[in-house]
Amino acid sequence: MSFEPALAQELKTIPELQNRVYPLYAPEANAEQGVPYLIYASSEGLRDKTLSGYLESKEVRGELNIIARRYGDMKAITRLVIALLVDMIGRKIGTDGPYIKDISYQHPVEMYEPQPDLYRCLVEFTAYFDEEG
Repeated sequence: MSFEPALAQELKTIPELQNRVYPLYAPEANAEQGVPYLIYASSEGLRDKTLSGYLESKEVRGELNIIARRYGDMKAITRLVIALLVDMIGRKIGTDGPYIKDISYQHPVEMYEPQPDLYRCLVEFTAYFDEEG
C-alpha cells in the first residue's frame, strides 16, 4: 500500500470524522450536512539522492484540512489529527503501508469561511519514509 491510501486509512480511524475523509475536495458537504470532514492532499514526494543515485527513501509533503460547523469541534478534531500524525512515527501505517521514519508539521492555521459557514484548520506536514516499506 502506498503512502496516500495508507494515510487515508489512518485518518478514517478518527471516530469524530465518521469516515468522512476525502482526497482534494468533499463532495456535497455543507454546513447543514456532511460535517465534520477532512480533506487531504499530498504530493508524490521527492526521493533522497546520494552520489550513487536515488534511494528508496523519500520526503512527501501534504496538507490536511479539518472542517467543522462549530469552532470547538474543529479544535478538538485538529488535536486528534495531530496526535495521529505524531503517533505514526516509528511504525507502518495503514494495511502494510510504508514505515514512517519521521513526520513534522507546521503550525495549524485556523480560519472561518463565511460562504459555507464552516470553520477550517489547515495542517501542513512532511513525512519521511522508505518507499519499499
